[in-house]
Amino acid sequence: MSKRGETKNISKVIEDVFSQKHFRIGIDNIKVQEAWVKTMGKNIQKYTYKVVYKKGILYVKLKSSVLKEELTFEKMKVINLLNKELGKEYIKNIVIN
Repeated sequence: MSKRGETKNISKVIEDVFSQKHFRIGIDNIKVQEAWVKTMGKNIQKYTYKVVYKKGILYVKLKSSVLKEELTFEKMKVINLLNKELGKEYIKNIVIN
């Protein structure tokens, strides 16, 4: 923590703010949602109505039971594709409903 009146570089201030847990959680959720859209494409996206990331688990709600079965069968492949897109191992499991 800096003393009152002490100047800080703006990039350091932004880094400090976004490193706080509640900001990091929200940013991670957005990153994973964007990776889902980019990796899975428009065809799968139109059957997806909710994507939420919490503590290493990606929760996906789908409109199609056929797509649900297919993605469940290829779960590890999807996890690997998403983590590759993210550049880091964010996703450890996917729960598909």
